[in-house]
Order: sequence, then C-alpha cells, then structure tokens
Amino acid sequence: MTIETAAAPPDGAPPAGQEADPAMAPKVTCPNCGADDLLVEHGSRFCEECGYQVDEPVTGEEDLAVQAGPRPCASCQGTEFDAEGYCLGCGDLQPRRRDRMEVDLGLVAGISDRGRRHHRNEDSMALRPTAGPDDRNVVVAVVCDGVSTSERPDEASAAAVSAAAKWLLAAITSGTTEPERAPGPAAAPERTPAHTEPVETAVMATVSLDAPPEPEMPETGFPGGDPGDSDADTESEGGSQARASAATGPRRPLSAAELGRLSRQAAREADKAVSDLERDTDHGNPPACTYVSAVVGAEVTVAWLGDSRAYWLDERGTARALTRDDAEEGSHAIEAWLGADSGGPEPHLARFTPDGPGVVLVCSDGLWNYVEKAAELAAIALPEALTNPFGAAARLVRRALDDGGHDNITAVLVPYPVQAPAEPAA
Repeated sequence: MTIETAAAPPDGAPPAGQEADPAMAPKVTCPNCGADDLLVEHGSRFCEECGYQVDEPVTGEEDLAVQAGPRPCASCQGTEFDAEGYCLGCGDLQPRRRDRMEVDLGLVAGISDRGRRHHRNEDSMALRPTAGPDDRNVVVAVVCDGVSTSERPDEASAAAVSAAAKWLLAAITSGTTEPERAPGPAAAPERTPAHTEPVETAVMATVSLDAPPEPEMPETGFPGGDPGDSDADTESEGGSQARASAATGPRRPLSAAELGRLSRQAAREADKAVSDLERDTDHGNPPACTYVSAVVGAEVTVAWLGDSRAYWLDERGTARALTRDDAEEGSHAIEAWLGADSGGPEPHLARFTPDGPGVVLVCSDGLWNYVEKAAELAAIALPEALTNPFGAAARLVRRALDDGGHDNITAVLVPYPVQAPAEPAA
C-alpha cells in the first residue's frame, strides 16, 4: 500500500509515498526511562537502558523506577508544585497516578483521566506493540469502563484490560489461537450464565460457536448504514482452526478468522477476570465493566461489549465509528457487559481494512459523550495523531475536560499503518 500523508513522518519513518515495511521491527519508547530505541521483536523482554520489562501490556499504573522529573500539570503544563501537590502556576491539585494515567510508547499512546466530577477513575487501558509469528508489526489496545453502579468498578476495568491484553499479546506473538496461560490461581468453578444467547446489535449477527467453521471470514457492510459517518465492514466468526506457532510449521500471519477468534476469546478471558472478583463482593452487586479491544496490523479487528467505542479517523472524509453500543439510542443503560452477572454474552466483532493512512481511536464514553461524530474527532486529532499519538490523545481528553468532564475519559490512539523506523546507519 502506498502511504501518502500530509504530516511529516517521524524520524526514521519512510517518507510519504513510500511503503512502510510491516516486517521491520519497530522502535518504541520505554515507558519507564524514556529510551526511544527499543526494538519490538521476538525475544525482546527488557529495556537495555533501565531493565524495565517491555513485553507486558502497559496500563499507566506501573510503578516506574526511573523518573525524568515531575509530570507536567494536567491543566496548564507547568512543572512547579508545592508540598501538597498543587500547581504553582494555575493552583490545581495534581491527580493521583490512577486519576491521570498516561502511556506514550511512540507507536501507540493513551491517556485515562478521572474527569472533573467523579471521585476516582473507573476507566482502564492496556496497550503495546508486538511482533507476530511472521515478524510483522501489530498493536494491541484495550479499554474498559467500570460500571459505576457495581462494586469496585475500578478494579473490574483494571482486571479486564490486563487479562485481555496479555491474552492477545501472547496469542499474536506465538501465532496460536490457544496460547499458554501464565501460572496463576486455580480457575473458579464454572458458573451458569443467566442467558446463553449472544447479545446482538444491529451492527452484526453473531454466529454460534458450535457452527461449522467456514473457509474465510466474510466482510459485510453495516446493516442500515454506518454507525458513525460512513460504511464499515463487519465479520462473522469462522475460518479454519489452524494454529501456526513460532515453534512449528511456517511462520505466517494469523488469518482474519483467527484474529476474530482471538479477539472474542480475549473478551472471555477479561470476563473471567472480572467475574473472579465476585468472591470478595459484599452486597451482591458484583464488579462489572464495558469492553473494547483493537488489534491493528494489516487490518483492524475490533471486539466490544457495552458502550466503549472504536473509531477510524482519517483526513479523506471516511472517518467512521467501528462499533455500535449495546444500549438503546440516546441511553447509557447498557445491555451487555463483563462480570459475574453478565450472563456470558458473546462480544461483537468488526473487521476494517483501511485504504490509506489514519488512526484507530479506542475510547470510553467519557470522550464520545462530548465529541461523538467521527469527523469531529478526526478534526481534533489529525494530523497530529499520525506522528504524535500522545499529543493528539491529550487534545481529545482536554476537549472533554473543557466541555465539562462529567465522566472518566480514556482515549488510546494507534496510527495506521504501524510504522517501522528505518535501520540505523552503520
């Protein structure tokens, strides 16, 4: 695919009009020490500068061993504070770590903010680039929004993003639809769901898991038109069950069907992680959260439950929403979620193949409550998001804060195609 973008490419990236090499190991920024030359490739586990483990999804909650200095004020970007944490420039009290989580990995970035009205941040995010079994670059991003009426919604969203992102990264890196689980506590007894039928929306009709596999996962348009500004492609589950692990057989990319299956399974892993929190619930209202994930490689694969969303943003007039809420139009009463009382609904899937450069936005309703249309989001984020996703995420979050900030706000941006810097000169 030929890349033509009005924005200047990042240092070392292929210039406009040239193809990005998806098999070249990309460089990312270490979230701990700021080193900007970490190669994402098989076997990469630690930053050579500070020893930070870089093969885990990054959430913004990590305890960082290296601090480059005080974090700029969330309101005015000042860097001087008093002993109690108030900015000397604007007087605002600086947020606790979970109140304002920031992740800038260069190739993908996200910000999660408590907002102005809530007493805590119940949103969570997890993101990281990785290399697939064929060494092609893939970015994983997950956002969950805790259900405020449930117990410990902040813990629910944190457990969900961690479980889903770890599952996706392990599966994509190994090239198998059944990655090995990390050692952990014994699995909870199987629970009986309140209902067994998949929750469906107008965006797609989910296919029974017992249905025979189909040769390929077809793309179809959104029934009744696009949920955002134009058409987007959706997919039904299917495809062969072939598994190409890094250890056996030829190294090849996971098929669209396999990525769809992995995305659904990641949501189930997240549902189990949230459901396990029920053991410590006191009042019979178990932890719960919404869910949306995006796997960005040659294509974009999205899975979701609830009203957290994914968007495609570009400057060609084809920005669009890639998801449709599990809620009545105009209502925030969601009809599907993760948690022990969710009834085990099947996550929805959508697949989208961009026809040029753009950005995938994964966000919570704290953002789209204020800026809902994909074209308006694109106008705020672009062209900066193509080369500086963190700066663009800050602009989006700032817009929601300036417009009221009544809810927690999370925005994760993944530039497409996933850029790979050129090899350094000898």
